[in-house]
Amino acid sequence: MPRPEAPIKCYSTNPLSNDDPGFRHSRVIMAAFAEGCKGQIVPPTKLFDGPAAMYGILRGTGEIIRHCEWVGRDYYYIDHGYLKPGHYEGYYRVTKNARQADIPDPREFIFPPDRLKKIGIEVRPWRRSGKGILVIPVTGAIGEFYHLNPEQWLRVVTDEIANHTDRPIEVKHKGIGNIEEALKDTWCVVTHSSNTAVDALVNGVPVITLGESACEMMSWEFSNIEAPWWPERELWLQALAYQQFTLSEMRNGTAWKILQR
Repeated sequence: MPRPEAPIKCYSTNPLSNDDPGFRHSRVIMAAFAEGCKGQIVPPTKLFDGPAAMYGILRGTGEIIRHCEWVGRDYYYIDHGYLKPGHYEGYYRVTKNARQADIPDPREFIFPPDRLKKIGIEVRPWRRSGKGILVIPVTGAIGEFYHLNPEQWLRVVTDEIANHTDRPIEVKHKGIGNIEEALKDTWCVVTHSSNTAVDALVNGVPVITLGESACEMMSWEFSNIEAPWWPERELWLQALAYQQFTLSEMRNGTAWKILQR
């Protein structure tokens, strides 16, 4: 008889301190996901049998992701949502075998618009003005996971921008506050994989993404920073909406059902 498929292993995280909010968040999130997929909570001490699920790349889960990729094991990655994120009432992205959403070619598959309509975001017209280039550097955690030196990354990126435009460059680190205020006079946002790129595109500001990003198909190149194009965003946003879920949608199995399609 064939061996029964092992249940999804939902990896908890190791606390960084006695009062680690990220650890508390991960416990709540992974408990919700495990309930909806009938999974089993396990510690991130080793790679257990069966597909894996984890929240973020810190506190031991980054190593689990690497192990899954080395051995060809399916995994479900959970992190901050793209549209209306937030603990615990907002959305979390859930992606399979990748850290970012899978955006299909719209000529082959189009996600329905219902989830995007339910989220209810205002997509602003493309801004065809603006002065400066806003750079969001890689964080220490992203640098460690992708083997990047944050200071070197920033230096190389700002030099490359200067090779293609004389626009002023502003650098703002993660947690930039009011996104509309931060973008009010921005011509383009440059980042590795920050969700700020999604915020920018929703607000009509073009982006250049340089790493794994759900915005890759929307991204400009450095070479056309002064000769821009203005892609259609609606189908892209519909795809994002189908790869993010609330905690209640994780608990009641909605997320798992959609992920299995």
